[in-house]
Amino acid sequence: MPRWPVWLMLFCLLPACESILYPRFESQMWSEYVRLQELKPGISTEEVVGIMGAPKVVEEATYGGGEFTFYFYQTHSMDYEGSETVRGGYTPLVFQNDRLVGIGKRAYLKAVERPAPDGVQIFPWQKTQ
Repeated sequence: MPRWPVWLMLFCLLPACESILYPRFESQMWSEYVRLQELKPGISTEEVVGIMGAPKVVEEATYGGGEFTFYFYQTHSMDYEGSETVRGGYTPLVFQNDRLVGIGKRAYLKAVERPAPDGVQIFPWQKTQ
């Protein structure tokens, strides 16, 4: 019995297996997550768009701390305990005066004047040396 029909059937079913086994994985989310690691504090909005591409959502608001612009990039399929995402897997980038001042949920909560959990660092960057 020829084996080519079996191979043909397996070849046709392979893409379906990926969507069944990894239904929440999207390559765009992964690439946005990886590019997020290239961002540095103080870079401009144009530099961020050059690295990350256009954001999915943009918001502008004025709070007690000043005027902020928020760019949201989908880096996860959902929020989970301890994650830096908001609104279903979106990672916020916080800009003030056209400069990146924070990344993630804690920076977003500080900018919109909502308290972060006790003992949690607001900005993710730390001086290492």
